[in-house]
Amino acid sequence: MTADDEERYCRLGRRTYRGLVFCPEHSGEELVAVPAAAKEAGGDPEPADPARQRTACWSCGAQAVDATNRTCAACHEPLVPPALAIDFPGGRVEVRQRGTSAELGRGGTYGHVFARHRNVSRWHATVSVDEHGTAWLTPNPGAPNGTFVNGCEIFVRTPITPDDRIRFATDQGPDPGPVSASIRLPQRDVP
Repeated sequence: MTADDEERYCRLGRRTYRGLVFCPEHSGEELVAVPAAAKEAGGDPEPADPARQRTACWSCGAQAVDATNRTCAACHEPLVPPALAIDFPGGRVEVRQRGTSAELGRGGTYGHVFARHRNVSRWHATVSVDEHGTAWLTPNPGAPNGTFVNGCEIFVRTPITPDDRIRFATDQGPDPGPVSASIRLPQRDVP
């Protein structure tokens, strides 16, 4: 059997799919190897892990009012966590699924997060999450004011973790560049 034909299991839906990495019914839910109990029983193994049932919001921790809700009643975030969430003073940047990316800067989808920082380029850097759940920051070589991780300027694609701090542009003078308040990998927090 080739990897493309491999049968994988959704812990949320408690069913198997062939040749897929993510569940087609549960956005962002990564499929896992079929548990031995499911193979032996020919059906559902153990009860679904409560952490996988998305009964608590990944963002604020509030309990879901209704298990069928797709968004948190308290903070209105989707109950399915993004692959990556980075909080900056101007707002949150999210990469919703593994294998995707987001461009950061004063232009584009997240322009509102960086709009007040004139020393941030329209396209300053790109954040991405690979298929394994590792987050990366790639500076735009055309951005003149620098991209920094933990105070060190980066010039190539660099892995980032929740312990890191991202900064765009200078940290000196009257208009210091924005610094990330937090970096989270919520999909990794769910077993």
